[in-house]
Amino acid sequence: MSVVDPVSPLGNTLVPGRHGAAGDGAVRIAERRCDLVQVFARKGRAGDVAAAMLARFGSDLPGPGHTFDAPAFSALWVQPDGWLLVAPRSPEGALAKSIKAACGDTASVVEQTHGRSVIALSGGRAAWVLGKLSSLDLHGREFGPGRAAVSPVAGLSCVVHHRDAAPSYDLIVFATFARWFVTSLTHAAEETGYIVE
Repeated sequence: MSVVDPVSPLGNTLVPGRHGAAGDGAVRIAERRCDLVQVFARKGRAGDVAAAMLARFGSDLPGPGHTFDAPAFSALWVQPDGWLLVAPRSPEGALAKSIKAACGDTASVVEQTHGRSVIALSGGRAAWVLGKLSSLDLHGREFGPGRAAVSPVAGLSCVVHHRDAAPSYDLIVFATFARWFVTSLTHAAEETGYIVE
């Protein structure tokens, strides 16, 4: 079975090249093609889910506001006893199947790969651009690398994952709103300039 690479919900919204203001403060914006799987522990079974994930994948499941990078995926806390797993693309449904096999009846596993879009925002002024669209406190001491939050960004529910100190953020939104979201993001980045990869 091969990796399915469907048509992007962004269409031609992201045009490769340099846009907006000139200068050396430009941020980078790119669509990331990822596998996305939500895991929800059944009532009273969060400990069993955590043990199963640790045994099978070497992955701790992070607590509120945090993430954990395992070899196969990143686990993002999104709600009590609920996590979003983000991984490089693989054969269709493979990640969800492997998570379901590991967790058995301790968790509900929901494939989200085609239902959500991942937009990467990075560069020295990325937090400034993101701050124009969000009320999150993005200061490094409050929301540094390895942190995640579910919060409105540009008026839409968004999973914000601070990936590294560049800083780099993954912004995960429902695919049906991705085009509108990216239009808002690029508009916010015009003052710094932005590069679409």
